[in-house]
Amino acid sequence: MIQDMQRRILKSSGLVSTPSVEDAAAALPRLDGSGSTDGKPFLVPLSLINDSPYQTSPVNEDKIADLVENLGKNPLSSPVVLRRGHQGRLELIAGRHRIEAYRRLGRQEIEATLRDLTDNDAEKLVFYDNLFAPSMTDFQKYLGFSQRKARLELTQEQLAEESGVSRTVVSKLLSFDGLPESVLAALKENPQAIGANAAADFVALAKKSPDLAVQAIYAIALGEMTQKAALAWLKAGGATKAETAKPVATKALIKSGRQKYAELVQRENRLVISLNTVDAGLYHELEAWLKSRAEQHFQ
Repeated sequence: MIQDMQRRILKSSGLVSTPSVEDAAAALPRLDGSGSTDGKPFLVPLSLINDSPYQTSPVNEDKIADLVENLGKNPLSSPVVLRRGHQGRLELIAGRHRIEAYRRLGRQEIEATLRDLTDNDAEKLVFYDNLFAPSMTDFQKYLGFSQRKARLELTQEQLAEESGVSRTVVSKLLSFDGLPESVLAALKENPQAIGANAAADFVALAKKSPDLAVQAIYAIALGEMTQKAALAWLKAGGATKAETAKPVATKALIKSGRQKYAELVQRENRLVISLNTVDAGLYHELEAWLKSRAEQHFQ
């Protein structure tokens, strides 16, 4: 069965640089954990690829949407990178957005290269590959730095040196240390709520009032408070929420592939729709829909 799977992978891989099927087969990784690719790309079933245990940030939905559009029409420009993790399973190092795009396109296999990496090498590649991604929040950066700091007993100076980030930035990110478990769990669900500049003040207040800190995180995530207002509310022991809470805008970008169609902005009872092009038909549809909603609302 293993040999049959290898032959199927080989036949669909298109490795034209090897002189024969037998020679190419010898270079492919066997599913029992033996063999080597010698750096050559090969096709691997998506079902055999595990996520990296060192990933601290979620996938970016906009990036996936762009890749779905691109890869639906064009071939993969570069293979994803894998390593053999624990128990011989294939573990993803780089390419999770490409893999997710393939899944949404209904693809079963993806071209990959296999690298021989230690746990430390794998963690460094996964974390530092995403460190400067615009979608990565300060708290997610903290989780990566904290994981390396704890596992390898690294100092802030060593973390700064290996990452290429200043010690001041590393120190600010590590200010999240010491959060109560309930607050830590809430931030993992809403990692954008608190930035590194406010982390030290927030952690000090969260230690005193963890339940209030959890409420503050969800209030920020829901747009009910700004970060500044939430810190003031915590300092006041939750007594002045109505005075410190400030409405913030909720925004949504509507796209078709890479093309922007419209943007929605809501602040309290005001909703603004901005269109890239004037659409008279849409105007009349919205007018009719709002009239229908008004009739339902006042029944």
